[in-house]
Amino acid sequence: MPHARRTFATPLRRLFAALAGTLLVVSISPVSAHVVRGILYPAQATAFVSSPSAAEDLPIALRWGTDDGAVRIACFNVANTAAALANTGYPRITAVGFELPGVRGGFSLVTPSTDEWRVVSNAPASLLGRGSVTLDVVLLARGTGLPPGQPATRGSGTRFCLAGPFPDGLSIEQIINGVVVGFQTDAGGPIVDIGVWDNPQRLVPLFP
Repeated sequence: MPHARRTFATPLRRLFAALAGTLLVVSISPVSAHVVRGILYPAQATAFVSSPSAAEDLPIALRWGTDDGAVRIACFNVANTAAALANTGYPRITAVGFELPGVRGGFSLVTPSTDEWRVVSNAPASLLGRGSVTLDVVLLARGTGLPPGQPATRGSGTRFCLAGPFPDGLSIEQIINGVVVGFQTDAGGPIVDIGVWDNPQRLVPLFP
């Protein structure tokens, strides 16, 4: 679509068809939600990612009998705060992922429906000139993803809940330091920008 190409420049057709990653900052100090901006187009590709209620929200450990509770459920909201391109309904968020400490896998989606999103584990991602990371868990949209024009407020957008080996002792907001957002500008097209937490403390990789 011509509007998409003028606004986002030439789509990066070879940019990770399966996934383009994005990862965030090393600071583990508590923060209240995360403004995410695209690496290539920080003014146009924006998102807002937050824990359900506050910076101290913790993943919920699942325990059976003497089980150590290594499996935890973490919920977070993702809002696509980008302004819509004229007459397109894009850009849309079609990928959300996280880099976590250590090597982790075996995550499963609790909500929303797996008909809407699928889970990929241990996905390598290039951060468009800022280095490379391995994303421990990535959510990929099966359809058109999250539409633009959503408010940058806690609880807006779509709530995702994942079950898996989230690290003990980190709040959900601290886990979001490693968030990954992929933006797409037309139906069936590739991811054309990767959003990362808008914070000068960002390092790549976050967890070497």
